[in-house]
Amino acid sequence: MATSARSIAPDARYAALFGRALPQLPGARHGAIRRRREAGFERFLALGFPGPKTEAWKYTSVGPLARTRFDLASRPQLRRADVRPHLVQGARHLVFVNGHFAAELSDDQAVGESMTICSLAAALERGDPTVLDALAEADPERAFSALNEALVGDGCLIRLGDGVVPDRPVQLLFVAIDQDPPAVLNPRNVVVVGDGARLGLIESHIMPDGGRGLTNLVNHVVVGRGAELRHDRLQIGAGAGTLIGQTQYNISADARLTQSLATLGGGLVRNEIRAVIQGGGIEATLNGLYFARERQHVDNHILVDHAAPGSMSDQFYKGILDDRSQGVFAGKIVVRRAAQKTNAYQSNNNLLLSPDAEIDTKPELEIFADDVKCSHGATAGELDERELFYLRSRGLDPATARSVLTFAFAGEVLARFGHPAIAQQAKAGLLDRLPGGAALGELA
Repeated sequence: MATSARSIAPDARYAALFGRALPQLPGARHGAIRRRREAGFERFLALGFPGPKTEAWKYTSVGPLARTRFDLASRPQLRRADVRPHLVQGARHLVFVNGHFAAELSDDQAVGESMTICSLAAALERGDPTVLDALAEADPERAFSALNEALVGDGCLIRLGDGVVPDRPVQLLFVAIDQDPPAVLNPRNVVVVGDGARLGLIESHIMPDGGRGLTNLVNHVVVGRGAELRHDRLQIGAGAGTLIGQTQYNISADARLTQSLATLGGGLVRNEIRAVIQGGGIEATLNGLYFARERQHVDNHILVDHAAPGSMSDQFYKGILDDRSQGVFAGKIVVRRAAQKTNAYQSNNNLLLSPDAEIDTKPELEIFADDVKCSHGATAGELDERELFYLRSRGLDPATARSVLTFAFAGEVLARFGHPAIAQQAKAGLLDRLPGGAALGELA
């Protein structure tokens, strides 16, 4: 396995894994899909994993992933009761266990001209052209996207025709169960919201145990002209599990996008978001909360690309870091020469609960237009001693007082979630990780 400053060659076992997987992956009987997979794997081998001198991965090391022996994911059987705590009542549920669609835990799928909500594997088996287009549009310079293109097994296809508004939100629940050797999961979600359509999308990733598996996620999202998408995302991790994901938003004129993301733990989590503003009158809001403890590592890498005039974007992220954990925030706003009358804002505030916790934050503006309003800022600090003293004077013990202030710091992001039930799950997950949080349940 060759290593350079900029790339790390994958272990030969990746080629063996791909060889075993290819004949049994969805869509194997379609030559076009098979060729896309083979081209993706060749590109993955050529790119290699990002090395320590790759600027975008400067603070996040993935070298161990190149050496880990991963296997295909098993299909563990879960009961409805096992996933019920993570389901949002009133939503249409599609549940995936170790990357496999679990029909027995999911609601009915919909396949029609005006609305399709179904397993991606089923769409691949049909040779659905929307999925083929999404595979072809994968980031050509990103190794993890190439690996996903080669090994994608399942996920969701959501396609709404012009003006369609589903009667309930859609929840995608991904549950990663440990196995030995660890599994590499490659889910891909393809979401196309037609002109004037509206969608409430809830995306949940649950890693309930301390496994060493890798979830390599790709979301491909198109928001049509005048459409509206509220995308609530919750990630709850434990132990050494790894989640690396990229979400690509292509947004058309007069559309509304609101993404709210809460990442609560995980051995290594990296969320890459790229939002391309392709027209005027767009409002794009990206909210995020990340919490890490022990030696967990959470990385948020965001690019908002204003390619057209007269639109607005806002990045609002907060981080909470305890013990020896590390957080990374790299947020970039690009305003192209044609994108006059752009308003773009970015804020990243971090709370360090331990002197050993680390935050690396890098807000960036790259502006080529002259008639714009843009700002960015980042802070890192500790809990306010005066506020702690006040709570102590009201009878709270030190741990509970710290947890109350920490929860309040996070609340501004959690209040921005579109669906109250998933916000409630995020609040409960945060309290469960705070000292004495169980006694503060009424705050949720």
